[in-house]
Formats: sequence, C-alpha cells, structure tokens
Amino acid sequence: MAVVPVAAGAFAQRVSGIGFSLIAGPALTLLNGPREGVMSTNLLTIVVALAVFATAARHLEPARAAVLIPAGLAGVLPGTMLTHRLPAGPLQVAAGAVTGLGLAAVLVAPRLRAAPRLTLTAGAGLVSGFTTAVAGAGGPALAVYAVVTDWSQPQFAATSQVSYAIQAAAAAAAAAAAGHVPAPGLHWLGAGIVAALAGLAAGHLLATRISDRRARRAAIALATVSCLLAVINGLHR
Repeated sequence: MAVVPVAAGAFAQRVSGIGFSLIAGPALTLLNGPREGVMSTNLLTIVVALAVFATAARHLEPARAAVLIPAGLAGVLPGTMLTHRLPAGPLQVAAGAVTGLGLAAVLVAPRLRAAPRLTLTAGAGLVSGFTTAVAGAGGPALAVYAVVTDWSQPQFAATSQVSYAIQAAAAAAAAAAAGHVPAPGLHWLGAGIVAALAGLAAGHLLATRISDRRARRAAIALATVSCLLAVINGLHR
C-alpha cells in the first residue's frame, strides 16, 4: 500500500518539480506512524533527489548551494529535537500541519517578489531543514524561495536536489542516532526504492505530454488530501 504514494510522489516530482515529500510524506506518516513515516520519507528522498540531480547536475549553482546546505543542516537540529519531545499524536498533527502550511505558501508565493539576499537564502535553507526533520518535507520552503526570487527552473531543480538529499540524510542519521526511530526493514525500503524509481521513470516518459501546471495542481490536490488525513488521524491517536 505504501508504495503507491511513493510512486505517485516520485512521478509528480519528475513532471512538475515538486511533489515527492508533499505526497509521500503525509501518506507514509499516516500508514506507518509519524516517526517511522518521516524516517522512511527522508531515506527515499535521498534516492529521488540524487536521481533527479543526476539529470540536471550541469545546472548546479555552487554559490547558492554553499548557503542553502549549511543553513539546512542547522535547521535539522531543532526539528529533530522537536520530533523527539512530542508524543506520537501531536507529532503526526505537526507533521501534517507543517506540510499543509508549506502547500499554502507555495500557492501564495507567485504574488510575492524579493531579491535573493544572503539572509533570505539562509532563511529558506533553515526552514527547509527544520521541516525535513519534522515532516520529511523540505521542498515547500525552497520552492517558495525559488518563486519569490525568480530563480530559474534549471538552476533551482539541480541545486535544490543537493540540498534535499543532504538534509534528508542528516535528519535520518540524527533520528537513528537518537535511538527513537527504528530503521525501516530492508524489504520495505527496497520496495520503496523500486516504487520511487518506477515513478521517476514514468514521469520522465510522460513529462512532455503533461503540462507543468496540471501536474502541479494534481500534486497539490493529492498532498492536501494526505495532509488532512494525517492531521485527522493524529488528532484521534
């Protein structure tokens, strides 16, 4: 069952540039519990981000990466501390709410404009790292930053994937080191990786047949449903 949102999220990520953590994160949290769901999302995010980066590496923007990556790692620490202090129910509500707020920000972002100053870039990285640790959803913060600063899509796609992968690896390592989150079984993790790669491959084949706008709308709709279900389930834990 869990492989379905993983494949759908990877497909959306390849076609529209957003979607994996937004769709897979809340769904895996709902199916596996908040801590295990976030851990699984972050481990699979590493795979998806590196696979996407492999096709866009030439567009990497080192100057922005040099700010986003350390800021993101700094954000992982308070996010990890929060996840270890909250009980399962409130944590699931927090994870769903954080992702939902990210979705709202993505929708509002086109109305805003700002220069890509150092403080704004660092702030986006910090928030992305925090939400990666709490909800496995580092994408919205950087997507909003990209829209607001008018960051070109090729550079954003390449640079953000590096940031996602490193933040996700740091969040997963921190959670494992704390000992509060068991690592997913190899059987499940293998199935998740296969589902993610299948979704990416399908997205690559169909990317030219599906408009970015429609794919983004579908991804946001699916993610909204997942967030609502995760929050409702968390309230009843």
